[in-house]
Amino acid sequence: MEDNLKQYHAFIKGEVKLPSHLKPQQAEKGKLFKNPIMENYISRTPIWVAQALWIVVSGTIIWYCLSSVGLTVYSVILLFLGGVLFWTLAEYIVHRFLYHTETNSKLLYKIQFNAHGIHHQYPKDPDRLAMPPLPAILFASLFFGLFWLVLKKYSFPFFAGFLLGYVFYISFHYAQHRIRRPKIFRRLWDHHTYHHYSNPYKDFGVSTQLWDLIFGTMSDPIKKREKSLIHEEN
Repeated sequence: MEDNLKQYHAFIKGEVKLPSHLKPQQAEKGKLFKNPIMENYISRTPIWVAQALWIVVSGTIIWYCLSSVGLTVYSVILLFLGGVLFWTLAEYIVHRFLYHTETNSKLLYKIQFNAHGIHHQYPKDPDRLAMPPLPAILFASLFFGLFWLVLKKYSFPFFAGFLLGYVFYISFHYAQHRIRRPKIFRRLWDHHTYHHYSNPYKDFGVSTQLWDLIFGTMSDPIKKREKSLIHEEN
């Protein structure tokens, strides 16, 4: 952990281009666990599995809201959209303050590396661009519990929107690493490319730049554009 902090401070001072623990490797894929079951079924997932799982869960919750909970269509729509927006904030907070906080904590570093650091080292690995179902279900259950404590029955459509926000996120994230940048989403592609290949302590938003703008963690758009073009050419 001490080496990571040294690398972080060296990066801030401009002595290294990227901290070594967040530097992309030449290989496309890297191993996280020696155990093949842990490696293939706990730490990896095809993107479509995660997308299908949460679309079905979100749709089922909406059906339940309209058929059994007694909420109006209008309130379901508003709460659903609120959940989508809240996901983008949660995405930003987790990415910035959990995954990119440099400390000497061995526990935090282990969480960071297993959940996110391996992705920075192998950003094009197609099976590490969404959280696998088992840990994802555990985290989703935790979030729903928190929403229920605050919103009670209104937590259902809010949670459905939160889950669909996650689906948008993993879909964008997968596309940003696996396909060439489309013109319509050029700025989001540049934003995330710069985070990976120039400054992992800026540009934390993946599905939106909104919270980076609000909290002042946006990098120079001209530099982002230049970096993205260089990366595409290579």
